[in-house]
Amino acid sequence: MNNRRGISAPTRILVDTSFLLPALGLEVEGEVYEAIKHFHRVEVCYIEACMLEAMWKVLKLVSEREVDLVKRGIEAIRNSYTIVTPGAIAFSEAYSLYHEVHKDFIDNLLYAVSYEHKIPFLTIDRKFIQILESKGKDTSNLVIPEIFAEAFER
Repeated sequence: MNNRRGISAPTRILVDTSFLLPALGLEVEGEVYEAIKHFHRVEVCYIEACMLEAMWKVLKLVSEREVDLVKRGIEAIRNSYTIVTPGAIAFSEAYSLYHEVHKDFIDNLLYAVSYEHKIPFLTIDRKFIQILESKGKDTSNLVIPEIFAEAFER
């Protein structure tokens, strides 16, 4: 599966933080919701760093009255999705990418985990994909929501 046309439907998908935010009560781009509609068909995977990144957004945007919704969302993510633990190779690769390619460590870690665990990486960050491609990095494991959804609509 990749970010281009003509892909097959995956059995597992590694998601970036954007795909966790709706469960925490935060609004996201429409393409995220379109992809989420198909999550029941795959094993959805995430890394703990994405939960931390999501909580940074929650701290900025969610009032104390809404914290119970966030708590229920975290429980739903933990009960429904599979946590994937980055290994030393993924951390090392993410470190290198940070210094050579892209200054978002979590994006880099997700990219590296995707390859380490051989799980397609679903992201809305087209700029990240373009940067990787411009630096000659393999992006065949990265998937944008439109292509992810199309894989199930055929």
